[in-house]
Amino acid sequence: MSPSRIHFYQEHLADLHQALVQHPIVLKHLSGRNIRLDGVALLPEDTFSTPFGNISALAFARMFSVFDGSRVHQQAEHKLGLDNAPPGLYYTVVNPRLIQAPFKNKLGLYATDAGTNRRLIYALHIDHFYLSATLAPPYLGRFAFALCAITAYLSGLVRISLMAAGGLGYSARYIGYRFWPKLGFDAPLHTGETAGQTRLTGCTTVQEVLAVDEAWWDRAGSQRPMVFDLEPHSASWQKLVPYISNQIAPGRLI
Repeated sequence: MSPSRIHFYQEHLADLHQALVQHPIVLKHLSGRNIRLDGVALLPEDTFSTPFGNISALAFARMFSVFDGSRVHQQAEHKLGLDNAPPGLYYTVVNPRLIQAPFKNKLGLYATDAGTNRRLIYALHIDHFYLSATLAPPYLGRFAFALCAITAYLSGLVRISLMAAGGLGYSARYIGYRFWPKLGFDAPLHTGETAGQTRLTGCTTVQEVLAVDEAWWDRAGSQRPMVFDLEPHSASWQKLVPYISNQIAPGRLI
């Protein structure tokens, strides 16, 4: 990591990271235990190979939200997937105790471009992420994503992308369009989307709308690709860190 990335982690992410890994929900469900990758059992201390380098199996579990007791399948995708999921190396996670049946979670790595030293730069894409409303404990999804983002940051990834599903004109069963922005994801507004909403004049992004009228977005917002910017001091971190900190210790920012 660059000195600027190390400094940002130490100053703004380290305390939250420590609080997360010590939280009972994380200790119970994201400890890297009882995970099988294509039939092979992984131990938390095992080394796991990724396109950007080797990480521990525990870091792999936290980056890809592989809950304890999961089965994982690795597969290279060479074409754009549904909802324009970029080609890359994907991990499908099966865990009927926590993931809403009959769904499977799917997250993957993809190369964005080459950096100044001509090495590939990687990002993470969340293709599917479902949790059981009855079986998964409260806050598991939020804590899992926060750990995912911090682990991806420490691994040098530059952003996390997804399709935030649901909203006006789409299936009511999906709430991603209003859930993911709470965690720092953002996207441009569609042309004319806020027409007639005087208080939203000048807003050009989802986060700008939320800052003015979150209730309007919950009611009138809709599905679109969104991005979490992993770069130091991004607006995404400025939204995520206090939000998750307050979830861990209500009324007190870590």
